This record gives sequence, structure tokens and C-alpha cells, in this order.
Amino acid sequence: MIEENIYQQKDRSRTINEYGCIIKRMEAIPEKLKTLLLQTDVATAKLIVLISAMASDRLLFEFMHDVYRIKLHLGEEELKDSDWSIFFGDKADQSELVAGWTEGTKKRLKGSYTKYMLDAGLIRREGTRKKIITKPYIDPELRQILLQESMAGYLYALTGEQ
Repeated sequence: MIEENIYQQKDRSRTINEYGCIIKRMEAIPEKLKTLLLQTDVATAKLIVLISAMASDRLLFEFMHDVYRIKLHLGEEELKDSDWSIFFGDKADQSELVAGWTEGTKKRLKGSYTKYMLDAGLIRREGTRKKIITKPYIDPELRQILLQESMAGYLYALTGEQ
């Protein structure tokens, strides 16, 4: 795969990095989710990809669970810059590592996480800065697998439940 450059990256090191990221995400989810990923519709596949990112990136999971889930549960319609600031401030209080992060690091993470959410259909842009929260449709089979595989927290992070 790497030799064929199926990810269409400009250089080999970027291809290797991309490949490693994909492998890490796929190893983080159960077989049933991998099988569903290959058999389902595009919208559900995008949610499974986001779940795999959440399963391999604890900070992303915590943002989705602690911020997105609560905003969805409360019926709030917008994800604001202040939500990110509060989240990173809380994490800095809990971790010396996060406390040492530069504003640039936090900005890059915010950009990456926002892109994941946009790609999965959890938010949509309105204008250049406004991000509107969108409750996703959860396929019943995806819901069942997440509950069976002790991944209810991921389900609730996406649905605003609990």
C-alpha cells in the first residue's frame, strides 16, 4: 500500500504517517464495527470513522463527550470558540502536559477536531465562523453494536443521550 501511494501523498514519510494513523484507528475499534464500516451507507461510515478517531484519541473523545454531547442534550444550536477555550482550560487544570501546550497547538487540535465533526455531519458551517450543531442519524445496527461492545459512551457522545 505504501509503495503504491494509495493515499496520494506528496512524499513517502507523509504516506507512512497516514498509514500508521489509519492502522491505529482500525485497531481501536471492534471487528463488528470494521465489518459494518465496509457494508453500510456513507453517512454511517463517516460516523464509524469518527468513532475510530475518538477511540484512538482520548482528548477527542472527551471533547465529544463533555462538550458536544452536553450541547446536543441541552438543545444548544451552536459550537462556539468559547467552548473550545473552556474545554482546553479545564484540561490544562487536569494535566501539566496540556497546560504546557502553546496556543498554536490548541488551534491545530481545534481545527482537526472541527474538520472531523464537519466531515461526519455533526456540525455545519453557517458563514465563515458559525458552526451549527447537527444531531446525526444513528443507524440501528451501529447503535446495537456500540451497546454490545461496551462503547455506549461513544454512542452517547454522538446522540446527546445520558
